[in-house]
Amino acid sequence: MKLKEIAPEIFCLKVSIDLSEEDVNLYIFRGEVPTIIDSGTNTPEVYQAIQEALQELGIQRLEQVLLTHWHVDHAGGAENLRKDGARILIGKRDYEEWADFCSGESLKVFEKYAGHVWGVPQEQLAIISKYNKKLTYLTTLPEEVEKIEIGAVLKAGNSTLKAILTPGHTAGHLSYYEEDLGLLFSGDFILPDVVPYPGAWLENGEVVSGLPSYMRALDRVEFLGARAYFPAHGDSRRAPASRCIEIRNQILRQVERYTPTGSVYEGGLELSKGKFNPISAFAYMHYVFGWSSLKSTTITQRTSSMSR
Repeated sequence: MKLKEIAPEIFCLKVSIDLSEEDVNLYIFRGEVPTIIDSGTNTPEVYQAIQEALQELGIQRLEQVLLTHWHVDHAGGAENLRKDGARILIGKRDYEEWADFCSGESLKVFEKYAGHVWGVPQEQLAIISKYNKKLTYLTTLPEEVEKIEIGAVLKAGNSTLKAILTPGHTAGHLSYYEEDLGLLFSGDFILPDVVPYPGAWLENGEVVSGLPSYMRALDRVEFLGARAYFPAHGDSRRAPASRCIEIRNQILRQVERYTPTGSVYEGGLELSKGKFNPISAFAYMHYVFGWSSLKSTTITQRTSSMSR
């Protein structure tokens, strides 16, 4: 456990997790409404680290848990904190995805589309599915959850946070903005060292990539006016607007270089230099699907513009 004050009465708790990421940043707000952003995985080690941090900060009880998104390393341990008396808050769309993941419904959808649409061979699909099913043990859907409205203003510690919709990695990913200090708690939306893989979800019965939504969210956050961002993984950085520009340009370069030559699975395998790994394959296929979606959207827009 590493605990560091990042602003008056606001602390970053870095907790180790046994996943592709080695640790996750949780943000604790001490004051009038004791609050934590994200909860880590549903493991005794993470729960104990949170309790030790609260004790060190003199916080007797958390009032609320604000979740950026539903993934197991961010929302997994929320139910443990709810049992201790904290309110659990998350965006409506991500709550729905969380519930589908815990029930196994989203795994069924993934298996269907990954096989029939993305061209994942049955043997490799079984390996990815087995890994994803293991992740369900690292999260628990709380018995009581409150849905956060987009743009909602929330008291956290002695601060005021605004819920900013920043989809792409998940359909309803939220970031939290402390306007007085210019601090953006960005979850997995903006990371300092990598471009988060875009999610994929169903809209009107068809699977869509989160990358177009992500690009639009980058535009919004670029002009938000934040001075620094505090991500869920990696170290905090200044100038989130500059990071938005860097990420956008990197994605556009990737899309420009990408030429579809086969299935989404084959494109993902090419990124991994032909070596299959269930974790990287899952992410790489989402990148490839996103690039294809963005490329086809750009072509459609150009064609439409030319026709006019």
